[in-house]
Amino acid sequence: MNTKATTGQFGLFLSVLTVLLSFFPGYGALAGVVEGTIRDFDTGRPIPFASVRLEGTGRSMIANENGEYRIRLVPGTWRFKFSHIGYYSEHLKTAVTDSGQVIDVHLHPAMIILKGQKVYSRAYDPAQRIIIEAIERKDEILSRTHDYSFDAYTRLVARDTARQDTAGILLITESQIEGFWEHPDKFKEIIKARKQTANLAATGNLVSVGRILDFNRNRLDFGPYSVVSPTAKDALDYYNYYLLDTLYIDRQMIFRLEIEPQSDAIPLFAGTIDIADSSYAVVGVDVGFNEGFDQDLVDSLRYLQRYEEFDHDRWMPIEIRFSGIFNISLPVIPVISFNYVAALHNYRFDAGHPEARFDEYVLEVAPEADEVDSVAWTLGQVIPLSKDESGAYKRFDSLASAPVPLHKRILGLGFGALYLITSTNDYFHFNRVEGAYLGLAFNRREILPRLDLGLRSGYAIDGEYWQHDYGFAYTLRQRPRLRFNFRYRNIVAHRPTVISSTHYDPTFLALMAKIDQYDYFREKGFTTGMDIRLLRHTELSVAYHDYRQYSADNSTNFSIFRTNADHRPNPEIADGRLRSIAGEFRWDSRRLMKSKNEEIPMLTMPHTVIKTGMEYASPDFIRNDFDFHRYHVSIHHERRFLGLGFSSIYFYAGASKGNLPPQRYFTVDYTGEFMPEKLSFKSLGEHNYCGDWVCAVYFDHDFRRTLFRRSGLPLIRDFPFSLAVHGGAFWTDFRNRTDTPRDESVRSASVAYSEIGFSIGRITPLGFGLHFTWQLSAYDTEKFSFDITILDF
Repeated sequence: MNTKATTGQFGLFLSVLTVLLSFFPGYGALAGVVEGTIRDFDTGRPIPFASVRLEGTGRSMIANENGEYRIRLVPGTWRFKFSHIGYYSEHLKTAVTDSGQVIDVHLHPAMIILKGQKVYSRAYDPAQRIIIEAIERKDEILSRTHDYSFDAYTRLVARDTARQDTAGILLITESQIEGFWEHPDKFKEIIKARKQTANLAATGNLVSVGRILDFNRNRLDFGPYSVVSPTAKDALDYYNYYLLDTLYIDRQMIFRLEIEPQSDAIPLFAGTIDIADSSYAVVGVDVGFNEGFDQDLVDSLRYLQRYEEFDHDRWMPIEIRFSGIFNISLPVIPVISFNYVAALHNYRFDAGHPEARFDEYVLEVAPEADEVDSVAWTLGQVIPLSKDESGAYKRFDSLASAPVPLHKRILGLGFGALYLITSTNDYFHFNRVEGAYLGLAFNRREILPRLDLGLRSGYAIDGEYWQHDYGFAYTLRQRPRLRFNFRYRNIVAHRPTVISSTHYDPTFLALMAKIDQYDYFREKGFTTGMDIRLLRHTELSVAYHDYRQYSADNSTNFSIFRTNADHRPNPEIADGRLRSIAGEFRWDSRRLMKSKNEEIPMLTMPHTVIKTGMEYASPDFIRNDFDFHRYHVSIHHERRFLGLGFSSIYFYAGASKGNLPPQRYFTVDYTGEFMPEKLSFKSLGEHNYCGDWVCAVYFDHDFRRTLFRRSGLPLIRDFPFSLAVHGGAFWTDFRNRTDTPRDESVRSASVAYSEIGFSIGRITPLGFGLHFTWQLSAYDTEKFSFDITILDF
């Protein structure tokens, strides 16, 4: 069971690009261009990122860093509002023709600079009075809006920091989105159109606005962390405040406060927050993070929101920016900056949403998102590309279409083959029963409307037999989802395991060092069934299996290392015809993304996955060589724990009735000393424990660097390493067996097998992890185990 979450992915990469917003309120009509520069009235200098709003439409755009804006509009009379914090807004009514016009605007400054004042303890100085008012009125602010929707445009740019020209841009993604929110916490986005440089597949572009961080709330989820909001009810226990400036927007006074975290032991914000004088709503945020925000390989993170007032005291974000540096500290890998920007506009308030709007998907890619024509794309691209970004698109397009020299083509084929080999076992895999397997596969979602097809065939070179696996799934109904599936297979299968995930591939360790925890058998026949999703987060699967199963022997003793050792013998099974009915119910609290009919779980904290299932085989039901009932339940839960890191716990229980054949034993499997799974028993050596019933529990708590930071001790508090503790116990035995297994090496644990240990991670730039584990029970496996992982962040 693979529980290692990838928390270093960048769902919010951002782009701090200095850009113009352009928008078409009408589609297909002749359009005129209104452009100009927004300047400071006193100095004549451009005002960067000033907002341009079309009054009466809810639409807003942003000028670039030079104060320049450019908007396409259908001919007619339009009312403009030009604004920026610290300036009085300028309102302008003008007639737009299809010939275009230039309108330069000068905004009058409206700022009073005050001397910074620090907030101490409970003294009622100005900054503390402001934050107390904001805290006391937050419930009223949060209740003002029942629902809203908006349109948005996002752009992500990744760049090699060593090069500041077009060649330094590594990738660009763009997306046009419609977002929906409803009180208290319902949220959904639909990517209506997307575009990316030619070096990235469209399926890799899932960049969106994301759940908008509401700084009026008590806690804000930022990646794996829950960060205390600067306006939380207990914020004064975590932050000090300075009153820096008093600004004006539309003649409304805005207080700018500096946020200073009181401690680096926990993740907190550091920066500025703007609060409206009349309503005490948060109207602007520009923050970084203290050292307590311990994000692997990423630093210099910065998050910004700019707001505008809509519909009488509703302050909503019109601009979100997020940026940072990705640095793995290896000479061969460049230091990469990522810059993300989202422009939000066209807010609609309290119009209501259809009941089916908020389903299990918080992010969904529209089927036509990759097929939008250039005219439609231009309508929603409210931030034009910079010169460097346009050049990067052209460069990647030319590289994709240019003839490839023979030596590069050969090299590319080699890397492509390596990717196929390492990314999936459909083309190549290795184990002691099949030896080396070579094959071909064809997997296509929506090959026809609602039809997914999977075809796989290959040859086991050492085993000297062909294998085939063909199947399809047809969606009978989308919502609630109902899918019919059928699969024919003639393959080498492995016994079900308690620990290793169904997607674990032992090829690397088996090929390198003869480490392979699976026990294999041959299987030929078919399965058919239905998948049903009636309620959100749930899925019910029902299937009929009809297989001829028989034992398989080892066919190779090859490995690159440990050449003098033998592969572990492959145990026999009970040969025969298995016909069974199986069902499984699954509840997964994680939110989902949907892209081209593929569901992708999102990283959320906390989350829980519960599975329970059964299998029934009997000659009383249908002609059969087996007679048993098999039941199982598993629970996997991950959460933050008291600000001290992240806890994971896994529980599994299984029982059976009748004579359970070996190929259906409950097997607590071992993992290798190199790259063990996070929630796995590490002191088993190379031994599996089996039974016709099982109970297992395992936990892992990752303190990250929290304990070192909180120690306050010189040197120790600056340790760059992470610390985790782990341990577990299991029981297995045979209670219903009527005959002796043919494989006398089968082990069971009627008395608890238990272990405990700790791990040190984030060693060197590659993130080596060292795992130290002691067996607490008295079984003849390893009393002490030392294991190594890489990329253990």
